[in-house]
Amino acid sequence: MKRITKSHEKETFILVMPTHNEEKNIEVTISSWIPIIENHPGSEILIIDGNSTDNTRLIINKLSRKYKFVKLIHKTREGYGKDLMHGYKNAIASKHEWIFQTDSDGHFEAKDFYKLWKKRKSSSLIIGRRFKRKDVKIRILLASLIELWIQVLFNRRIKDSNIPFRLIRRSFLKRSLNRIPPSTIAPNIFLTIIASRQGHNLHHIPVTHKSIKNGNNNSRLFKGALKGFVELLLFAIFKI
Repeated sequence: MKRITKSHEKETFILVMPTHNEEKNIEVTISSWIPIIENHPGSEILIIDGNSTDNTRLIINKLSRKYKFVKLIHKTREGYGKDLMHGYKNAIASKHEWIFQTDSDGHFEAKDFYKLWKKRKSSSLIIGRRFKRKDVKIRILLASLIELWIQVLFNRRIKDSNIPFRLIRRSFLKRSLNRIPPSTIAPNIFLTIIASRQGHNLHHIPVTHKSIKNGNNNSRLFKGALKGFVELLLFAIFKI
């Protein structure tokens, strides 16, 4: 019998997915990833639920009973940034060399994962880029302002720096997490900047972005953007 070496073993990954009150989207989103996980035996889906008050957690529990690779962490709601950081820390403690991050709202096509996966040998952080972004105008405007702000502060032109559709090597994430402000609302922006400044090829791979009807609180969006601008300024002054 031919001995199977590590070089012949299929690489695995862990999918980190924060969620909060996504009962309308969570089952469809998770289900779209199941064939991909099954195509990479040993891979997992890690969902961080920030104390949902609807049926989100019940739906995830049902799927986790059917699919053993679906894992749920239920925690106190601390906001998207802290929930994502919690997921990243758990992913680092896992056995997987690769970490993929996406959101639970169904904005992305799971099959676009393969576009990033095939580039994994070339970089420690590979990000998608929303092709024909299907967001409300205020989100698109704020994203453009963030892009400009990053260019001013770090002299880096980065498209879609905050996209929740990214493939990360665990060793890079482990080295980078302690450089990210623990209370940030957007850890992914900082990861992207760190990777860019270290010379990693982000690739900016075009991925499908779908329109999903979600409530938009303009006041909250502006407050979040303002906090993000300040965090980036402080990061530029004190961290880099």
